[in-house]
Amino acid sequence: MLKPSPDLNALEKEAFLDIVLSAPPNHFLASDLPLVACYAKAIVQERVGSGELSASGYVVDGKPSAWLSVWKESQRSVTTLARMLALSPGGRVPSKSAEAQEPTSYYSRLALEARRNDERN
Repeated sequence: MLKPSPDLNALEKEAFLDIVLSAPPNHFLASDLPLVACYAKAIVQERVGSGELSASGYVVDGKPSAWLSVWKESQRSVTTLARMLALSPGGRVPSKSAEAQEPTSYYSRLALEARRNDERN
């Protein structure tokens, strides 16, 4: 099991442990440690940004809040890192690569072309 890196603060360590403990035991490799730590930091930044926006509003003195860009960037980081760590729904679904797909048979291709021609007429 991955252990939180020492540079994480208390909230980030809590997020880190939530992430690691919510995944199957063999989901993460030791090489994932920096990404999981960044993901935990991004989650905390998103929560802080969201809280600050809720407290002060999206517009301050007629201008967008400075927290808006922090919040948006942290959301983007969370989304990207979740995909990279296979934590999002899309990351959990095994996908076939283009190379792994079997080629379409000649007869299947003929049937598809015939159907397309029928639909055009």
